[in-house]
Amino acid sequence: MKLFPLVYVDQVMGLLDYIQSVGGRVDSSRLGELLGVDLDLLPHVVDAALILGLLREENGDLVLTEIGRKSINTEWKDFRILMKSINKNIEPFKDVLSVQKKGKINIEDLKKILEKNGYSDVENAATIIAQWLTLIGIEIVE
Repeated sequence: MKLFPLVYVDQVMGLLDYIQSVGGRVDSSRLGELLGVDLDLLPHVVDAALILGLLREENGDLVLTEIGRKSINTEWKDFRILMKSINKNIEPFKDVLSVQKKGKINIEDLKKILEKNGYSDVENAATIIAQWLTLIGIEIVE
């Protein structure tokens, strides 16, 4: 199983915004040069967007999907609903959604899920995944 990349929501959304601003399609081999960003981080941001179905690869290009376009152009409440529907089939979100109660998950339970899913730096993973969980309306409790 491929781990969900440890990247922040705003990094993925920034990538989508950029690709939309250049017409919804960009040559993936030139993306780092065009954005002028950390080339170690960029592949992980792209992977997250691909896993979430916000982008697709086509003939060496990265192309915004319909869901990717919706995620950029939607109201906050609808964006939250959209992301929750996407994440329900992706680990570790799928596991979290199955154990959370009333929109809350204990931080220790989250860390156990992350460890079970193969994350080695559980503390860092918990910080980043918690941001995604907050986005979809799940509160992390002590």
